[in-house]
Amino acid sequence: MSGVGARRRAATLRALWGLGTPLATLPPPGPGDPPQRPSFDEAGLRLPHGPAPAHRRDDRLAEASLAHLGAHRVYGGGRFPVGRLRPVQVAMVSLFEDARVEALALAAHPGLGALWRPFHRAGPHEARTAPGLMARLARALADPAYADPDPFVARGLALFGSDPVAWADPGLSRRLGDRLGNDLGQMRLPFSARSPVPEPAYRDDHSGLWEQEPATAAPRSDASPGEAAAAARPRACTVQDVPRLTGRAWRYPEWDHRIGRVRPAWVTVREESAPAAPPGAGPPADPRLGAALSALRPRRPTRLRRRTEGDAFDLAACIDAQAALRARRSPDPRVYERTLRRAEAAPVLLLVDASQSTADPLPGSAEPVLAAERRAAGLLAAALADLGIPFAVQAFRSAGRHDARIRPIKDWSDGPGLVAPRLAALTPGGSTRLGAAIRHAGGAIPAGPGLVLVLTDGEPADIDVHDPAYLVEDARAACLALARRGVRVFGIGIGTGRDRRFARMFPPGNAVAATGAGDLAGRLLRLAAAAQA
Repeated sequence: MSGVGARRRAATLRALWGLGTPLATLPPPGPGDPPQRPSFDEAGLRLPHGPAPAHRRDDRLAEASLAHLGAHRVYGGGRFPVGRLRPVQVAMVSLFEDARVEALALAAHPGLGALWRPFHRAGPHEARTAPGLMARLARALADPAYADPDPFVARGLALFGSDPVAWADPGLSRRLGDRLGNDLGQMRLPFSARSPVPEPAYRDDHSGLWEQEPATAAPRSDASPGEAAAAARPRACTVQDVPRLTGRAWRYPEWDHRIGRVRPAWVTVREESAPAAPPGAGPPADPRLGAALSALRPRRPTRLRRRTEGDAFDLAACIDAQAALRARRSPDPRVYERTLRRAEAAPVLLLVDASQSTADPLPGSAEPVLAAERRAAGLLAAALADLGIPFAVQAFRSAGRHDARIRPIKDWSDGPGLVAPRLAALTPGGSTRLGAAIRHAGGAIPAGPGLVLVLTDGEPADIDVHDPAYLVEDARAACLALARRGVRVFGIGIGTGRDRRFARMFPPGNAVAATGAGDLAGRLLRLAAAAQA
C-alpha cells in the first residue's frame, strides 16, 4: 500500500481503535486461487491484494474490513483450541465470534452498522445449504431489521440475543458455535472445510482465531499421502532438541513454483523463548560498516527546483523564463532541477540462520559458520547502535512447514547490550525454511520503508521438501512481496562462495558472499555501491 489511500487506512485504524498495528496487503493471488480475505494475527493486519484507492468512496470494503479486524483486536480473547470440534462447529464458532466482537464494537461506535450492513446480502432466496444458512444467520446477527423465516436462523439469533451481558465473554462464541454446529450437522446438510463460506466479504478468514495444530500431531485422516509420509518420517530436529516455545504462533503463505500458485496459511512459525542473559559489551563499531549500512537504507527522492544546473528542466521555471522573454525582460537563468536522495529513518532487522548446517566449518577454516554469523551480527548491531538506527535481531530454524521457529535476540525496544550474550547462547539445529523467516521479519518491521539483512550459509532446505528449487523460489517470492511494501531484503552469504541459487533468492544486486566476519565491511560497501548505482 502507498500514497493517500494507505495513509487514510492507517488513520482509520487509529481513529476507530487507537491501534498502530502494522498493516499490509497480501501478495497477488495465483490463477485459480480462492478469493482473498482479510486476516490478522499477532504480527499485524493484512488486506487482500490491491492498491489503496485515493478516494474514500472507492475503499468502503477495506474500511469495513479494518473496522472488523480492529474489533477482533480490541474485543477478542486468545485463540480458540480446536480440540475435538468438527469443521462445521469451527465455522460456527468463528461466525459467532465475528458477531460478538461486532456487537461490542457497535455499542461503542453505532455508526459502524451503516458501514457493515450493505455487505450482508444473503436472504431467504438462498438455497438451504450449510453455507447459505450460515450467511443468513450472519446477516440476522448483524442487522436488526432483517427477518428470516428459517427455524435454524431464528434459534441462533434468539440464543445470541438472550443475554447481551455475556457478549463480553469469548467463551460465548465457543458454546453457541458448538451447539448450533451440532444442530447443523444433524440436518445432514453437506459442509466442507475447504469450501469458503459465503459470509460478507469484509470479514476475515478466521486464521487468527484458532490455535494451530502442534507439529507433533499425528497425520490427519484427510492428509495427502505425501503429507502423511512426511509426518511419519523421523525429524532431524525434534521438539526436545530446541528451546521451549512461548505459545505465540503465526501462519504464512508459501509460493509453490511447481503449480505456479501461493499456498495460503501453509507454514506455521512459532516463537522460541530467548534465554535470560545480562547485558554485555559488544564489539566496537566499525565506521566502514556504518557507511555501508547508511548507503543500504531506503532513500527518498527530494527535488530541488530553480537551479542554475541540474538533471532536468524545471517546467515551472522554464514557463516563467519564457514569459519574461516575451515581456522583454531578462529571464531568470535558474531553469533546472536536481533530484537528491536522502536516507530514511528506516528500521533494520538482522535475520540470523541457526540451522544445523551452520555447525559446519567455513571453507578452509576450523571456525563454524554460526560462529562467523555471531561475529558478523555483533558487528552489524554495534554499527547500527552507533548510528542511532532502530534495529532488531532474530534467529531462525525449522523442522517442516508446521514447525518453523523464530527466536527474538533483540526486540526494537531492547538495549543493544542483549545482542552479544543472546547470540552466544544460540546453538545450531533444524533446517532452513528461509521464505517463512523473511515473511515474519517483514511483518515485524513497522509500517513504511525498512531493511532486512539475512545472514545465512546459503541454500534453504527442510525435511519435508525434496525439490531443490522449491524453497529457493519461495524465498525469492517473499523478497519480492516485501519489496512491494518498501522493505528491502539483502542476503549475506557466510561461506557460500558464488552459489547461483543463493543469488537468485534475493533481488538483483542484493546478495553478497563473505568468507567470514573479517571481510564483511568490504563486501557490504561493494553491495551498497551496487545497490545505489
